[in-house]
Amino acid sequence: MISRTTPFHNPRATLIAALLLVSCCVLPVSAVTVTDDAGTHVTLNATPQRIVSLAPSNTEILAALGLTGRLVGITDACNYPPEVNTVPRIGGYSAISTEKVSAARPDLVIASDITPAETTARLRALGLTVVVVAPRNIDDMIRDIRLVGALTGTDAEADRLAWNLSSRLADVGPVQPAGTRPTIAHVVWNNPLYVSGNDTLQNDVIEHAGGTNAFFRVSGWGTVSLEEFLMTNPDIIIVNGGGGMDNKTRDVILEDFMTRPQYASLSAVKNHHVYAVKTDTISRAGPRIVDATEQVAADVREMTQTGKGEPAGVAPTARTPGFCAAGTVLFIAASVFLVQRRR
Repeated sequence: MISRTTPFHNPRATLIAALLLVSCCVLPVSAVTVTDDAGTHVTLNATPQRIVSLAPSNTEILAALGLTGRLVGITDACNYPPEVNTVPRIGGYSAISTEKVSAARPDLVIASDITPAETTARLRALGLTVVVVAPRNIDDMIRDIRLVGALTGTDAEADRLAWNLSSRLADVGPVQPAGTRPTIAHVVWNNPLYVSGNDTLQNDVIEHAGGTNAFFRVSGWGTVSLEEFLMTNPDIIIVNGGGGMDNKTRDVILEDFMTRPQYASLSAVKNHHVYAVKTDTISRAGPRIVDATEQVAADVREMTQTGKGEPAGVAPTARTPGFCAAGTVLFIAASVFLVQRRR
């Protein structure tokens, strides 16, 4: 014999249960709120599947998190990794086509501090979700990797990447006590002499690599005279790699330092401590900035431990990937624009 108990009906309890069930179905379980690098609170109600990146550094972060397949728009300057070359282009740094961005129907637009403010405002006015990711140094970059991971549902991948980069930086370590570290100049361009000063990504690279910025008194990026450069006489000179007018590997800034008589008295030139680092690698606040830091740290170790450098006028092949430009004038303009607007 089976006994059945007649259920007790409580209309109010039934209504509450129904409302709870509906709320569970309506409220997005994947909603996430972050504060971006511009101080704006941004909420995503679902994991974005269509992403537009407005800066090469952010494209590289997204790619490192395995999100290349979600990219539906990138800038003309985004060129790494090679897989992104098939992603549609939405314009340049200062000439972003809001129409193309909107037509891509992105769930998320990742802007930068080099994105014009009016462009960001226009995209938001079109109803698009825009997050500003603009790290000013290496620690900020690692933090922003986790921010992008939280936004895109790749938290685990972001944690692994951040941990890996932090571990590599810890392994670099300073090779000399602070008072005896070699002075390092980072030269963006050579005519005029355009260097990285304080509050720059390159200054952070130099410090992490165990050196002291020879032009720390320069605010941001700026020009210095030949006389000032000669008097500063840095122990090591790091130059932006590439700059040739064709597709061949050619480091024109390094060649200039190693062949022109006005630089012959520099200690770094006489001792063969002039090195080229690929421009994109040392200029973008993405994961490859750790590669640049490791390279500069290796140059520091070479100087402090062996006292030997590369033969004068010879660019280390493994360290100096080429840079293809439409011409030297375009290269100068692009370099100056990038470093002034970067971070």
